[in-house]
Amino acid sequence: MHRLLKRQLQRIYGKDYVREQASEKEQQLYAQIEETYVMHGQERKFLEHTIDVNTMELNEKNQIMSEAMATLAAGQRLNNTGSWKLDLSTKTMEWSDELYRIFNAQPGAFAPDMMYALSHVHPEDTMLVDSEMEQVMQAGKFETNYRLKMEPSEIKYVHDYRELILDAAGNPKAVQGIIQDVTKKHQAEIQLKLYADVFHNAGEAILLTDEKRRIIAVNQTFTEVTGYTIDDVYGLGTEMLSDGEVLRRDFIAMSLALQKEGFWSGETQAKHKDGRVFPARMSISVSRDYTGAITNYIGIFADIAEMKKAQERIHYLAHHDTLTGLINRHSLEDRLEQALLISHRRSEKMAVMFMDMDRFKLVNDTLGHQAGDEMLIEIAKRIRQNTRESDIAARIGGDEFVLVLMDVSDALVVADMAQNLVDVLSRPYKLQGKSVNSSPSIGIAIYPQDGLMCDALMKNADSAMYHAKELGRNGYQFFTEALNQVAKERRELEHDLREALAHEQFTLVYQPQIDTKKQNIYGVEALIRWFHPTRGFVMPDVFIGIAEQSKLVVPLGNWVLEEACRQHQAWKKEFGQSVRIAVNISVQHLLSSDLVENIAILLRKYDVEVGKLSIEITETAAMIDPDLAISQLHAIRSLGVDLAIDDFGTGYSSLVYLKSMPIDTLKLDRTFVSEIGKHGHDAEICAATLALAHTLGLSVVGEGVETLDQQQFLMQRDCEVLQGYFYSRPLSVTDVEAFMFTDENVADIQKKLSTKN
Repeated sequence: MHRLLKRQLQRIYGKDYVREQASEKEQQLYAQIEETYVMHGQERKFLEHTIDVNTMELNEKNQIMSEAMATLAAGQRLNNTGSWKLDLSTKTMEWSDELYRIFNAQPGAFAPDMMYALSHVHPEDTMLVDSEMEQVMQAGKFETNYRLKMEPSEIKYVHDYRELILDAAGNPKAVQGIIQDVTKKHQAEIQLKLYADVFHNAGEAILLTDEKRRIIAVNQTFTEVTGYTIDDVYGLGTEMLSDGEVLRRDFIAMSLALQKEGFWSGETQAKHKDGRVFPARMSISVSRDYTGAITNYIGIFADIAEMKKAQERIHYLAHHDTLTGLINRHSLEDRLEQALLISHRRSEKMAVMFMDMDRFKLVNDTLGHQAGDEMLIEIAKRIRQNTRESDIAARIGGDEFVLVLMDVSDALVVADMAQNLVDVLSRPYKLQGKSVNSSPSIGIAIYPQDGLMCDALMKNADSAMYHAKELGRNGYQFFTEALNQVAKERRELEHDLREALAHEQFTLVYQPQIDTKKQNIYGVEALIRWFHPTRGFVMPDVFIGIAEQSKLVVPLGNWVLEEACRQHQAWKKEFGQSVRIAVNISVQHLLSSDLVENIAILLRKYDVEVGKLSIEITETAAMIDPDLAISQLHAIRSLGVDLAIDDFGTGYSSLVYLKSMPIDTLKLDRTFVSEIGKHGHDAEICAATLALAHTLGLSVVGEGVETLDQQQFLMQRDCEVLQGYFYSRPLSVTDVEAFMFTDENVADIQKKLSTKN
């Protein structure tokens, strides 16, 4: 204003105009303008100052605002939380940088977009998010959790909170909210739940203590194992769960391990609420904070009483025979090794006994495996009752037992023990209501003379046992070096016997039987013979025993039956006569399941007439299982076959059973007949047997007749049939045909029968 006034006055008065040249009126105007200027200048300055002050305050506020926004952005980033706002009128959105990151995008990479956000919602959660918007419009706010499906296969879990913004009139203006990435939290919750499930549902007892070992938490299994609930033990020390002596014993080892390694594991004893102590397998670990200070102890343990019982049972089963309770073969080898070391160190003798029960398989086959098991249990019981505690008794399989006698002074002591066992084990066995007889064969080897090692002693005792069987069983034998050759020969014979059956190396010979009443030939007894390709003639007493032990006696007996029936048919066709043939069968054969059917087939096949086949069995065989024997004999008798008891008087038959058997004939054993006329009681036995047989309505065959005196003695007592060398040796087919079907031989027999002393 001043400048405008001054320029105007200068145009009027000239350029050299000064204020003092102005008129009074001009001076007054100038003063008024100046006053006004000064006044407005002050106001301007005040306004400028005010603007300056306001600008500074605004800058400070802007700086604070910027710092706050930066803090908010940092908070969102650290908390994985993004904010957003949707203008309902324009449908435009805005969201924070962190929300971009939640969607795996760079901040500002694109304009915020509702459809973009919705496109990342997991397909299974789409309806949930749609309903969320509806509920926020109704309720004003809403929150939920759902999943985002990111490329290529990432899944994020988010927490979404929304609220409605109203304008001044109360109408919906916008929706704003936050989205928090809670994936890690979700995974942590799953992990925490898993840990909780493991804790509560673990099969082992778990307890948690504080740093002073005071119990603060237990699981359900803990209660089941110890009987204590959390209310019973909360705040108490863990020593309440241990037996005092065990706690003192284990505490030092536990503490050292926990201090050094932070972990201890071992077996200890724990105490139940009811006071009983049980074995426990336990592990303890230490939990520390970030400074390394102990905060908690975690203990895990299990009652292993049943497991230890199972282990003991497994150990027992691994070393003992489950049926008899004696040690088994595996354990015997270990015990025998130890016994040898002890005997060697003490310079003592030791005996190994190998025992096998005669005809045990027959019991198994006829009465069944249950009866066989009962017998084995009883055998083991008798062995234990008749041996010392220091002796070692084992069952090594089937009916084979081994007894090791420690510190034996001499062979006589061993012999006494063996004989006692023979007597004890030969007593009758009551099996399933039946009395069954059996006896042992025992082989003995002595350390050190019969062997220095386990294998040698066992092998030699086994050889001695087989020798005992060959000598008649029901006894014992000591090992000698000569038995090695015997054992070897026996094994070779068994092999050859199988070959002989396969290649038909056997033949039958026939010994005539004489009818004392009709004074002619009564029939023949078929006897098996073996002519070995290289050994020559092998005695029946040798190979029959091997056949029984090697289970070949039944097929061998079947061959004898068929060959005898075939020969009967051949004689009938050639000579027109039905010759009566007697055949011996073994006890195994008698009690075999297919014997009766096999005999019936042979009778039909070879047209054998009733009474022309006689089956002979020993009384010992009949008494192995009398009830089954009687049943079998009745079935055979019904086929029209005669039955005879062979070697009568040498066994232990019962007259009660004898009366029950469908027997036609008794055969008086040759051992009694051979003593007739000599000093002794055999003649009286023969006379008594004849009288008994006749009383029972049985005929008698006298075996082994070799002298006229024996013939006369038997005939005077009405012995119906005689057989022996006095009349004929066993003959081949050709020779026996000449004997039976030649008149001169019949006349010679009649002459012998009519001869008087």
